[in-house]
Amino acid sequence: MKLKDLHNDKNTGFKIPKDYFANLEDSILNEARLQEKVQSHGFKIPDNYFDTLEDQIYNKTVNKKTTKVRTLNIKPWFYAASIAASLVLIFTLTFSKNQTYTISSINNETLESFILREELDASEMSTLITDSDVFESDILNSTISDANIDHYIESETNLEDLLDY
Repeated sequence: MKLKDLHNDKNTGFKIPKDYFANLEDSILNEARLQEKVQSHGFKIPDNYFDTLEDQIYNKTVNKKTTKVRTLNIKPWFYAASIAASLVLIFTLTFSKNQTYTISSINNETLESFILREELDASEMSTLITDSDVFESDILNSTISDANIDHYIESETNLEDLLDY
């Protein structure tokens, strides 16, 4: 609503509860009678409370005794732990086997299950195939025996699948 149309608005945005003015006189009289019957509200402030309040707050905040701060002596433990960790690292690196893995050293079943489980897309598969050293030496030049082919056909395929082609 714009300022120039404000004087034409009949709705003020305020609402009065239903029968508010019909019950107004009764509610005012009931409140007055209640105040006559109850003189105290139940709360009492001690005498001179506000006169001494500022001093009490000041004494609680400023005049606090300071306690001695003790620091833990962590440095010897830190040095010992760092020396032990470095010794473990040195022994692990020195006595560990430097074994490199190639595709030919991995079991074919393990490699096959990896490819099937990873759900590689076409670009990732092409990356594996375009690695010429791996593809040519391990896949193209490998010979598969007839027994392996027969075992694969018997265990992995259905006769219905072969007949569909």
